[in-house]
Amino acid sequence: MPDSTAPADSSLARRLTVALCAALLTAFAWGLYRYTANFGVWTFEGQRQRALQAGELRAAPVPLREMHDTPVTLWSGTSSPPAAYLVDFIYTRCPSVCRVLGDEYQQMQSQLLAQRARNPALAAVHLVSISFNAEHDDPASLRAYAREHRIDPALWTLAMPATAAGTQALMRSLDVIAIPDGLGGFVHNGAIHLLDASGQLRGLYEFDQWPQALEAAKQLATARRDIP
Repeated sequence: MPDSTAPADSSLARRLTVALCAALLTAFAWGLYRYTANFGVWTFEGQRQRALQAGELRAAPVPLREMHDTPVTLWSGTSSPPAAYLVDFIYTRCPSVCRVLGDEYQQMQSQLLAQRARNPALAAVHLVSISFNAEHDDPASLRAYAREHRIDPALWTLAMPATAAGTQALMRSLDVIAIPDGLGGFVHNGAIHLLDASGQLRGLYEFDQWPQALEAAKQLATARRDIP
């Protein structure tokens, strides 16, 4: 005698499966909705832009060591800090975006040097390149990078955090990522970060937007100079 409950059981199983899939899709869609700010943000850099607009990103004032192994602390609120910092994150062995950034920072350095006489506010704009690769970037490596890009320390600081914990704190505070690529290098953010004197992130620019980044830094420095 055929089992009449088999079709019913099969139908029930199908309905349960459909219901479970619908529930999972709903949960996934809701999570995606929350994470992407109403589906408006789909990339990590988009998330950083949203955090920037919300004023949530401020660079941690961690101790740094520059290319001559001298301690330095930036955006710390001490007396007479620069009004605007243009900061990138690099490692000296990087064969691609870091080299491009170095060349672009060299152009910004030349422009700042040439224009300071006409616009004294530009003395308050400072370039900063920070290495996150303590395993390989010792002071000698930083000095070699500085020679290659003709860094003038009065205009451009090349440094790295004094400790691994400082590196993590600084990168985390600005949502900067660096992921080993399996070939001895890193996949990392290539953005230029505009910071004010307190380390507050004021702007994010792609590496090929350096003229816009420099102009924004000039405006920030001029605005601060005009404050009585």
